[in-house]
Amino acid sequence: MTPLSYLRTYRPDRAVLTGEFFSQGAVRVGPGDTVGVVMMELGGPLRPAEVVPFLESRLLDPVEVELRIPKALRPRAARYLARKMGRELQRSFEMIGGTSPLRRHVSEQAAALEKRLNSRFGSQTQITFKTYVAMRHGDPSMGKVRQRMAEDGVTRVVLLPLQPHYSASMAGSALSYWQAHGSVSVPTALVSEYATHPKLVRALVERINEGIQRFPRQVRDRVQVLFAAHGASQRHLSKLNDPYCCHVHATVRAVQAARPNSGPSKVAFLKPLGSGRALGDSVDDAVADMAADGAGAILVVPVSFLSDRVDTAFDLDVTVRAAAKKQGIEHFEVTNGLNGHPLVVDALAECVGVHLEPDVMAGGDGLASDEPPAGPSLSRTAVAAPGCPVCERASKARVWIEDAPILGTVTQESIDGDSVRSAA
Repeated sequence: MTPLSYLRTYRPDRAVLTGEFFSQGAVRVGPGDTVGVVMMELGGPLRPAEVVPFLESRLLDPVEVELRIPKALRPRAARYLARKMGRELQRSFEMIGGTSPLRRHVSEQAAALEKRLNSRFGSQTQITFKTYVAMRHGDPSMGKVRQRMAEDGVTRVVLLPLQPHYSASMAGSALSYWQAHGSVSVPTALVSEYATHPKLVRALVERINEGIQRFPRQVRDRVQVLFAAHGASQRHLSKLNDPYCCHVHATVRAVQAARPNSGPSKVAFLKPLGSGRALGDSVDDAVADMAADGAGAILVVPVSFLSDRVDTAFDLDVTVRAAAKKQGIEHFEVTNGLNGHPLVVDALAECVGVHLEPDVMAGGDGLASDEPPAGPSLSRTAVAAPGCPVCERASKARVWIEDAPILGTVTQESIDGDSVRSAA
């Protein structure tokens, strides 16, 4: 299915856009099953010639991008805007090496996740795990991934959007496009969000601590943190009760709680593509406000991205850096992306694990090992947190329980000096 044919046949489906259409519980698995883990991402050009088609595909997306024009005129407008915006984006690519780093990082994440799932769960349960990268725009396309899964004999599917926070603009768009290719005939579960997963939080804290070390010693105690999230439209907040901003702020609260004596911080959003009203404060406005308040050192933390991409490598590290300098910010840094951080890979493995329930038990406890895998589990009930400062609603981020088992009984070990329940 092409982006244009999708646009022409698109009919809004609230259940799909919110993720409610897909099971967010556990699917039953047994020995001999092959679990396909579909890692959904936005996509990105590999070379300058792919820039304009990539932008045109995004501009044709009726979910992610709001264009206030009749549907019949959208293809022509998308072609015009893609060519116009493409010249600027191609220059951006040249400044970061001529290609988006996203695909490389996601491919590395997929390889690491597949290895982790098979070593942690596969040998004990006689289940085979295969990971598939599915890009919303570009290759590997969702159609090709579905074909590969059929060829590989996949019997269970776990959909894993690579955004910790559920957003109709990102995850909803990917799910809608996935569903437009036809229903999957095998049991399927959706990992809707993992905003406060303890290992994700610890990985972010590690990146912040590493970033602070880049500043001169004499200013490190005065560094202010700016959490930068992917841009989104206000329309999904009002029409779909989109929890995206709530999830972003839930992550930020968890990260700040895990950083003793953490200083001032702000949350801001990159500008979304299209003409719709943006969600929350913009990154540029946040930098200006921090400068007006006397900040001299800012560390930007890409909080909604699991991998580096043009948004982080250029928009934040080049464009926002230049804006900060004009505002008089003397010291400015952007943290490294999470990319293949082992804690992130573990977190994703646990997200998959809690959505699988052993069907055929072996040895009485469902596992063949004397040391069964365990880790945080997903609370079945969304627990309300403090009101979101953007939409003033109660956050609906799920709660991860450190002591709950995954695919078996629990073993205990110490990580970084803290007594927690985690993987063997």
